[in-house]
Amino acid sequence: MKQVCIYCGNNPVPHRIYWYNETLNIFLTPLRQSILYNPLTQVFAVKKVGQKFLQMLIRVGERLKLVTWQTDKAKCKVRRAQVMWEEAENRAIVMREMLLFGRPIDCYEAKSASSKTIIFSGLPRPEGYLNKWLDLMDDKWLFKKKLAENNLPVPAGGAAWTFSQAKKIFKKLEASGSLPAIVKPRAGSRGRHSTTYVSTPAELKAAYKVAKQLCFWVIIEQQLKGPVYRATVIDFQLSGVLRGDSPQVVGDGQHTIKELADIKNSLPHPGVKNIQTGDQENIFLARQKLMLNSVLPVGKTVSLSEKIGVNYGGSSSEDYSLCHPDNKELFVRAAKILGDPLVGFDFIIPDVAKSFKEQLCGFIEVNSLPFINLHHDPLLGKPQNVAARVWQMVGM
Repeated sequence: MKQVCIYCGNNPVPHRIYWYNETLNIFLTPLRQSILYNPLTQVFAVKKVGQKFLQMLIRVGERLKLVTWQTDKAKCKVRRAQVMWEEAENRAIVMREMLLFGRPIDCYEAKSASSKTIIFSGLPRPEGYLNKWLDLMDDKWLFKKKLAENNLPVPAGGAAWTFSQAKKIFKKLEASGSLPAIVKPRAGSRGRHSTTYVSTPAELKAAYKVAKQLCFWVIIEQQLKGPVYRATVIDFQLSGVLRGDSPQVVGDGQHTIKELADIKNSLPHPGVKNIQTGDQENIFLARQKLMLNSVLPVGKTVSLSEKIGVNYGGSSSEDYSLCHPDNKELFVRAAKILGDPLVGFDFIIPDVAKSFKEQLCGFIEVNSLPFINLHHDPLLGKPQNVAARVWQMVGM
């Protein structure tokens, strides 16, 4: 049986392929930018040639029986696309999923009642859209530098491609009192191969090796405290603020951490997976000077994993209505700095109901293809219909 990577969590990827893909993506960015974003390319996009050319290629594929379609929403395995499909039906938009060689590729066609037709991958963007920052968004280091240049809050730290560089960044964080650190690949998503509570050179070395498995470059930065919020901005309007929590237990002065997790698992909430209490959780707790057999003081909350959300035994809550006006304005400002009408920011803040100006907080990454379904399916709070905002943005 193939061994599951504990650092990938519930979303494993082939390490070698992923490493080459993310590393080449970063390395070739300057060349790709010069090719994709020049006056000729802009004319190509603005005059809608790109969409027409894509439709022509698809028609050729259909004739060769390479491209087929399926029209059953329930058969679509991407929840993000499903919420778009559900809202499409409310708007009399006919949507179908493209299959290449009989396999889904997260590509879709949508036709409105007025016969307007668009083809998109993942999520649609406005007609004639061309923004060079879309090509850069998934690079955590470039994103962080861009926001810092505009005086938006980001955690202290830097990117390294050698362990010597990583140690220098770590020592600067240590000297400024900014430990513990988080160590993660410069590109990637879903918290894969990220290590938190890194406080010693030995922990840094181990975390660096883990992150290096998915990318040539590694980020070492201050670990901010608080929940991770997904702030999704559509057409430069804040459309959802979803809180994500890691699997946690609260001490009662009597039970061990493992016992508290077992008690919590014995009272499952629909849609929430059990908290795991194995070797990886023990390693994670050890960096907090704890173990699974530790007894926590009354009221002390402890996380058992770097991963967040219901798939790891954590929680989610749509906190748009609780979000402080200053924070809402901050998220929109960040989107305008990037110039992109469809972004999902990951932002850590202790209390989203209070202004970011009063707390240590910051942007940790941005997603060019956000999972808008998170706002439709929160465990707690009022769902936000982000799909409706997307269809409005593209005029359908």
